[in-house]
Amino acid sequence: MNIKIEKNVIQISDKPVYVIEKLTSDSLIVIEKKDDVTFPDKIRKRWFVKTSEVLKDFTDKATGDSIIITSRNAMPSLKRGINFELLESYSKKKYTLNFETVGEIRIFLKKQKVEVTVDSKKQNKDNQTAIEFFKTTLEKDYKLWNLTGFEKFEKIIIPYYLMVKLEDGDAGSIAFFGKVSFEKDERTVVRIKDKFVSAENFNKGLKAINSQKFDNAVYFFNKAHEDDNTNTEALYNVASISLAQNKTDVACTALKKLKDLDQKEGIKLYNEKCSGK
Repeated sequence: MNIKIEKNVIQISDKPVYVIEKLTSDSLIVIEKKDDVTFPDKIRKRWFVKTSEVLKDFTDKATGDSIIITSRNAMPSLKRGINFELLESYSKKKYTLNFETVGEIRIFLKKQKVEVTVDSKKQNKDNQTAIEFFKTTLEKDYKLWNLTGFEKFEKIIIPYYLMVKLEDGDAGSIAFFGKVSFEKDERTVVRIKDKFVSAENFNKGLKAINSQKFDNAVYFFNKAHEDDNTNTEALYNVASISLAQNKTDVACTALKKLKDLDQKEGIKLYNEKCSGK
């Protein structure tokens, strides 16, 4: 790509303009600038961290241990993405798949060996085959992994979460490597239970609005956020509808969630509408 940098402005050809908010030896924060976007929580802010610094800090704390359990922010990387490879294989077989599985990827540095554990309980035959393909794809090639920074360990354990949804060759796949937290009491933690279901419920909410079935819309928007808490627009819709109906308690519940997610507009609205609640 053609990139032009002038002072604190980054211009990428045919892409948005980014303004550098902060630049240090180990991190970079940029803000996307679009003339047609003024709503604060619709403006993208991106944080970039020098991964070698994060990794060094993480592995230094494991000094003296021969085994390390990775986190999502500090883990070995794959030298090529496997999502496309998985989806292509699943699509060719014309499976109807809808499954989730969790387990561990265990890398043995001295033996140059990879083992993958899976939780494949209550899976049908097609799902079992797809999970086995995921397992063998990772196990067959130790050299698939970039292990820079982990050389002093004998064994690396990478917890993972894999979700695949495929119908008639139309595929979607999400794989999380590293510790994944779904704890509800952790502020601002990303919790993605099912992006597909979240999007479906969000669209049902929009249809309910068009049919003026506002209580149904609130229900579907809340469900959309439950399955994917990065879907903050769903909560804004709940708050907007509920305030229009004078259902302040319902609106403030949604605004409190936005406040806890550090949404600037959500915090502003919560302070305006929900003080004392």
